[in-house]
Amino acid sequence: MNSLTLARQNREKGMALIIAIGFLAILSILGAVVLDVTTRDIGTSAGFMPARQAFYTSDRAVEYSMNRDIIVNISQGETVDLVTDNALDEDGTSLGEVHKTIIEGTDVGTLEAGTVTDLGAHDLPPAMAEIHGSDFGANLYHVEVESTAPSAGNTMRSRVNASIVRLYKMDDDTIFRTSGGG
Repeated sequence: MNSLTLARQNREKGMALIIAIGFLAILSILGAVVLDVTTRDIGTSAGFMPARQAFYTSDRAVEYSMNRDIIVNISQGETVDLVTDNALDEDGTSLGEVHKTIIEGTDVGTLEAGTVTDLGAHDLPPAMAEIHGSDFGANLYHVEVESTAPSAGNTMRSRVNASIVRLYKMDDDTIFRTSGGG
């Protein structure tokens, strides 16, 4: 072989090394950018956790308020305090546990205030009256709750106002359906 051919072959081998190092550099930069964006997203989503915990506690209180034991044992105009009142069974006997303890469970959110008020009986909306006739009536309840959850440096709050409608048979007051509303 002549020396000119050997020089060309050696030059081409060095080019492959330069291209490989270039690709590694580009992939390293891309990996660092992806890692940075992911770390920021995780930090941002962790900041929303206390707000979510406060909302879940409020939501759980509204769901708990639809409990048959609460809405059957409440009279028109009466208000049940979810923070201080004891839970009752269907017969009205105290279960020895405050509603707040049941609602909070093991979550980090704290129920600060909560009431369920019986707004009394009302006629069914016209569309429902057409379906069910005069056999059914509706009782309305108002639920208002406020929850908090600790956050770094401050406290996150959640307030929920909701309505509950209980459909019942006029002749025996058997609950037909209970649903939440906005």
